[in-house]
Amino acid sequence: MPVPGSGSGGPRLSDGDRERVVEVLKTSCSEGRLTLDEFSERVGAAYQAVSLEDLVPVLADLPHRFGSDLAGVVGRLPEAVVPAVPEVAARPATRWTVSIMGGSQRRGRWRLREKTSAVAVMGGCQLDLRKAQVEGPAVDITAVAVMGGIDIIVPEGIEVDLGGIAIMGGKDSRLKHAPILPGSPIIRVKAFAFWGAVNVRSKPTHSQRSGEGLPGATGPPIGRGPHRSQTPPAPRLIDAVAEGRTDAGGDLEAAGSWPEGTVTIMFSDIEGFTSITERLGDRRAVAVLHEHNDIIRQGIARSGGHEIKAQGDGFMVAFSGASHALECAVGIQSAFADRNRSQPDLPLKVRLGLHSGEAIRDGNDFLGGAVILAARIAQEAKGGEILVSSVLKELCDLSGEFQFSNGRDVNLKGLSESRRLYSVTATGFQER
Repeated sequence: MPVPGSGSGGPRLSDGDRERVVEVLKTSCSEGRLTLDEFSERVGAAYQAVSLEDLVPVLADLPHRFGSDLAGVVGRLPEAVVPAVPEVAARPATRWTVSIMGGSQRRGRWRLREKTSAVAVMGGCQLDLRKAQVEGPAVDITAVAVMGGIDIIVPEGIEVDLGGIAIMGGKDSRLKHAPILPGSPIIRVKAFAFWGAVNVRSKPTHSQRSGEGLPGATGPPIGRGPHRSQTPPAPRLIDAVAEGRTDAGGDLEAAGSWPEGTVTIMFSDIEGFTSITERLGDRRAVAVLHEHNDIIRQGIARSGGHEIKAQGDGFMVAFSGASHALECAVGIQSAFADRNRSQPDLPLKVRLGLHSGEAIRDGNDFLGGAVILAARIAQEAKGGEILVSSVLKELCDLSGEFQFSNGRDVNLKGLSESRRLYSVTATGFQER
């Protein structure tokens, strides 16, 4: 978080002052006045505050009726900082989130009390707690996934306890290593995964992603001691989707007709882009990324594909036909091969992973096992390789347009059995 009001002057805060403000924020969060995201941001700002004026954006919109909790702090703040905030009607608490052969999401502002349950049967559920109104010091989530997936997102710094059992499935906690926020509620997840997966992961708050502070806050993003925070690099798209994350994609309603029935999904990713960024610096790396994006999007446009989403150096693309998808992949790799021959000192090696199957349409996105499998295939691909599933190979084999390797058996995370994957060879881009 930025240091609010750096250099603003005025009486300096003591550690006791900051702790009392954190207690107010904790109370506001337990009453549902602050979401977990807002609580996380404001606690960070409170610990970074230097003077009283720095607490203005932290407390400005909260009712100051906490008595001695703010004794000696609020009393010294400017009068404008202590408005009377009216009570608002509480949202109904969410007890169940159920998905059966479909997709279900809880996002934005929603309210949950001490207990809530999520059930996914051959479908997917996402519980995004970042903007949820959490009541009480702890929340118990029962997550049951039967041949489906459940994804639970919390802000960084929130304590999560993941328990339960996985039978021919998986339960996974991917929380960023960050100090636990004082006073934050504990999220207890009891997972039951049968041929399915329950994933818990943390995601940065809006201010951590954008570098912005609270309204009215100024100053550079400099932290104080253990509470210092830095904007982490964006995760790879193929990793995000392979772990079951289902952030919304682009505006496909305006992109023409949607793929229906069996859909072919393609993921792309630049091999070693982090090291490229370190070598070139941010400014030149962004120019290279724009060049990469242009090549990918030109290939998509030529083949009639639909760009679902783009994140960092990765794309997710959907096609109505398997052959169109492979034509796009070959064209993209051919374009990068030409580009690398002209710029041998800075080659871009892109990995492409494809799979065909039934995918679930969810707004401007596709969800389901077919999408996750395509992302995991892309994770296994090497730079410059087109790696496809056996299903896609069988769909394209009879045409004779493409040639494939003998294949290799790969154990993909979350799947009980190995999958045979094939590289596109000879008649594709490698001959050019």
